[in-house]
Amino acid sequence: MAQKTFTIDSFPQGYYMSWFVTTQAAYSVTATLSDSSQQYFSNTKTSTNIQPPLAQGASLIQGSNLKLLVNIPQSSSLDSSINTYAITTDTGAIVGYGYNICIEDSGDKDYNDVAISLVAWRNKG
Repeated sequence: MAQKTFTIDSFPQGYYMSWFVTTQAAYSVTATLSDSSQQYFSNTKTSTNIQPPLAQGASLIQGSNLKLLVNIPQSSSLDSSINTYAITTDTGAIVGYGYNICIEDSGDKDYNDVAISLVAWRNKG
């Protein structure tokens, strides 16, 4: 059984967050996004078909200690490639943050088994 927890520590409480999670893994994938206040989603999917996504949505961040848990019981280990970034204005002021996480659940090293995009902005709308 393989699971991995990602700490999303650059997303402050009160920011407006959006997520998109897809998988084309042959194994069953469960992804859960939660913080100290609530669970934003927890979904499971088993399909090599990328559609529909495992999860998509948006919410104001309610609590602290935002975590993303990915669980793939049939896999023996999970590798990940993580890209974090700041969203800036043309003058360099930070107005948001993002995470792109790609996960590999076997030995082929294509990192396309789970793809996660999380974005949070200071202001909504």
